[in-house]
Amino acid sequence: MIKLFCVFAFLQAADLATTVMTLKLGGVENNPLIQSFLTMGSVLGLVLAKIVVLLIAAGCAAWGRQRPLRCANAAFAGVVSWNLFVIARLLI
Repeated sequence: MIKLFCVFAFLQAADLATTVMTLKLGGVENNPLIQSFLTMGSVLGLVLAKIVVLLIAAGCAAWGRQRPLRCANAAFAGVVSWNLFVIARLLI
């Protein structure tokens, strides 16, 4: 369970970094929930959003809920991959 949570935390850090880079390069955030956090400032809003999801994931880990963490890890691996693709496109 700890390994799943550590992977989740790593993916959240990667999503944070790639989203900040995307925004700095002129990209936009398409997730309406995250957009609402961005009204506080791009980095602060993203950090607060990541804290919220890390707390939810910690609850899943504490209650032994592996399946939601595995699904979230797969989803965020896709999000990070997409962010890297967008960054590459914005750099060209």
